[in-house]
Amino acid sequence: MVNSPRIVSVTILDEGTVHIHDEPLAVPAGANADQVVMNYLHLEAAGHGHPITVHIDDRRHHIQASLVVNPDGTHETSNQPVTGPGLQLDEIHTLTMSGHLDEATRHADGLLLQWSTDPALGPAHPHTLEAAETRAHLAWIRVDYSYAYRAWSWIAAAWRERYGLWSEQDPHDHTHCRRIAIATSNAAAAWMRMPSQTAAALGEDILTLLHRNSGNSRTPAGQRIRDRLAELRTGCPRELTSE
Repeated sequence: MVNSPRIVSVTILDEGTVHIHDEPLAVPAGANADQVVMNYLHLEAAGHGHPITVHIDDRRHHIQASLVVNPDGTHETSNQPVTGPGLQLDEIHTLTMSGHLDEATRHADGLLLQWSTDPALGPAHPHTLEAAETRAHLAWIRVDYSYAYRAWSWIAAAWRERYGLWSEQDPHDHTHCRRIAIATSNAAAAWMRMPSQTAAALGEDILTLLHRNSGNSRTPAGQRIRDRLAELRTGCPRELTSE
């Protein structure tokens, strides 16, 4: 039997660009990159006949985590027990409240990666999106507004893709609309606090997000974004600080 490498290194650059040990892995057109990677890793573990340790660098969502992939096709976050979704998130919240932000962030990254690649859940599952919301809040607390912006933008788009802007079955239930609105508002707030150069490059993106999720970017939030964009374009940027 050929021994497996000590650690399998996986880098996901985008939906169609994946490298394993710096070698490209083909992702068929229209296929899910996460599932292609997990299928490959499950086959490799089965071929070796024992669990393999995998380090994943997912640059789409700026997540790094380690997994143990088993020959039977299951996997779990390395050194992290698999428990119920609520319990795992509660543990992260407890770490956050006690000031252990590095550890909370590491666990949130691992949980988000685990659930987004789990065939039973996936990146748009409510559990996964709740984990993403927790990670976005951690980024805000750590004054990492660029990450928070990217995370909340992705969360807003994922909620919209999953549920739409309103429910045809129950148009009076606005729970899902509120989720989309909150994520969009948080993305806009994070953009307002991003460094000038990065914010300028993403100004049109956040305006598009506002328009797509509300049907109108001519809102107070949209006007604040336009005002800051005007300042950036005239070379007189005004940086915001957290209160």
